[in-house]
Amino acid sequence: MEMIMCFLDEHSSALTVIVTAIYTLTTIAILLANRKSAKAAKEQVLEMQRQFAENCRARIEVEVIFERRCFYGLRFVNNGMLTAQNVRISFEQSFIDSIEESSFAGNLAKQKDKTCIIGTDQHYDIFIGTSKYRQNPNKVPAQGTVYYNSNGTEYNTVIYVDMENYATFYSITSEEEDIRNETKAQTSALINIDNSICKLIEEIQKGQ
Repeated sequence: MEMIMCFLDEHSSALTVIVTAIYTLTTIAILLANRKSAKAAKEQVLEMQRQFAENCRARIEVEVIFERRCFYGLRFVNNGMLTAQNVRISFEQSFIDSIEESSFAGNLAKQKDKTCIIGTDQHYDIFIGTSKYRQNPNKVPAQGTVYYNSNGTEYNTVIYVDMENYATFYSITSEEEDIRNETKAQTSALINIDNSICKLIEEIQKGQ
């Protein structure tokens, strides 16, 4: 025991330095680990905020419509969770030049100077032609870009719709068409009833 005590007394300074060094290294290691953990937590929070902002924003998507079985158009739908502000639709000049019906081509060209607001689950329609458009041998894919603002951030959606290979069409009938179809159906039913009554009367008269 005395030998140990003597050894410690003789080397107390060296032992103090060693203990201090070990403590310092341990403290540095803990600080580095905490710093790394804090950085990872901060990155995780930032990623969660980014995902939240991405999910909770306006989101403009493009569909093709065929309205009243006569007019072809592009429907710009806001499928996001916020209103799309300052919506501006710019079509490629090659697409505009391919439109043979001048009134529709002119309207497409004017869109780049217009802005609108599209609310959640709301839409904005732009018509590109009548049934003649489908028959146009020189038509090219509808191309362009939709620019819009959502919660202070600028977004854009690229437009590329190849009408030759577009599988889904949304055919929308007007209220007048619905009423006219219902009237036709009712008239047809009344005619059938009238014919049946006439035949029944003829059979009764023959039986007398």
